[in-house]
Amino acid sequence: MHTTTYCISIKYTFLAIALLGTTSLGFSQSKFLKDLRKTAEESAKRAMDRKVDEKASQVTEDAVDTILDAPNIFRSKRGQKKNTGEWIDEEVNSENSTIGSSASVTVAGQFIPNGQVMYIDQFERDALGDFPSKWETNSGGEVVTVDDFKALRTSGTGYYIPNLPKSLPDNYAVEFDLFTYNLDYKTTTPLRFAIHLVDQPTISRAKKGAKIEMPLWYKGASDYFLIESYGTALKFNNKIPYDYTDKLNDLIHVTLVKNGKRVRLFLDEVKVVDIPSLVSDDIGQYIQFYVRSVDLQKDLVVAIANLQITEEGEDLRSKLLKKEGFSTTAILFHTASDQIQPSSFKFLNELGNILQEDGSINIQIIGHTDSDGDQNSNQTLSENRAKSVAAYLSENFGVEMERLMTLGKGESEPLNKNSNAAEKAANRRVEFKTF
Repeated sequence: MHTTTYCISIKYTFLAIALLGTTSLGFSQSKFLKDLRKTAEESAKRAMDRKVDEKASQVTEDAVDTILDAPNIFRSKRGQKKNTGEWIDEEVNSENSTIGSSASVTVAGQFIPNGQVMYIDQFERDALGDFPSKWETNSGGEVVTVDDFKALRTSGTGYYIPNLPKSLPDNYAVEFDLFTYNLDYKTTTPLRFAIHLVDQPTISRAKKGAKIEMPLWYKGASDYFLIESYGTALKFNNKIPYDYTDKLNDLIHVTLVKNGKRVRLFLDEVKVVDIPSLVSDDIGQYIQFYVRSVDLQKDLVVAIANLQITEEGEDLRSKLLKKEGFSTTAILFHTASDQIQPSSFKFLNELGNILQEDGSINIQIIGHTDSDGDQNSNQTLSENRAKSVAAYLSENFGVEMERLMTLGKGESEPLNKNSNAAEKAANRRVEFKTF
């Protein structure tokens, strides 16, 4: 009722103005009416354009939702929050691989893999729906997308092994993301995931080995790890209590660390298993991933992503005090920037604590880059990155700048030929020497 009255009122107002223009104000009022009519037409056009834009935006959103609901594309809880603007992940780029030659670091029960990378696979060149080219299995699987990266979705019951270029050393760390989806206690009680440390690169159960197994019973019995050894003189068969139920149906970052006979397991950087003598008789030179009862007809997802294996070594203090020093890529920077990424702070905090406790240690910080880009720009970037590290140690731990020398060497001292992504990542490093 009010809308109709308002429109009629406007109509008669325009009529009154028109009559006024023709009877009393003459040409100037007529020009005013023309300008007013033009303004009204432009306003109507803008309103129509907004309607078209809103319709196009809705069509685009519907198309994106359709794509994200496709069978080979999944989102974690974090990815869903990121999509709705509730959560922002730190920048992910090709410089994030912790590749270098340095010590392993343990901080308050957490472990930071910090050694020379032996193997890395993010399935970049594998097509969605195919089994990855660098893996073997006696079951089934395919490459899918989880959030903004690719993952190996497992199927059925069987073993999955990466094709390692050589056997693993005595000390190493295995990092990967485990993505589970649509798990439910009533339908997934037989479902399990395990890591086996074995003596042969086989795609069946090895004669000798040790395993850490996780039941994947969401809101069921996902409150322990099964530890077992087989074919060895030293026998293990035990349950280690730890409730990881809330981590299921989402992404879990898993790190397994082997130091001689000792094996530790970390979930999202929290240590959950620590067995001093789990491996013996030369087992652990190869790894297997094992799944049981992954029923695709129930839309179950158990997927492995972002696998990286690093050779680990001595603790940070010992490395630091050696004459030759050490280099590391545990210090990560944003692409083409000297801004340190938050994931680097744990390593830098460990280094800062050592320098804070021992005032006699003075270090030289040397930045290195790969060969991508302009040589002069790389030189400047390496210098600025070294200065950023020094500034962090000074500002957060009170280390005097006189104890921190900085130097940049750009791309002038590569560790390899820079011929592929792994080699380039190894060359992006920060070196430390005492003086």
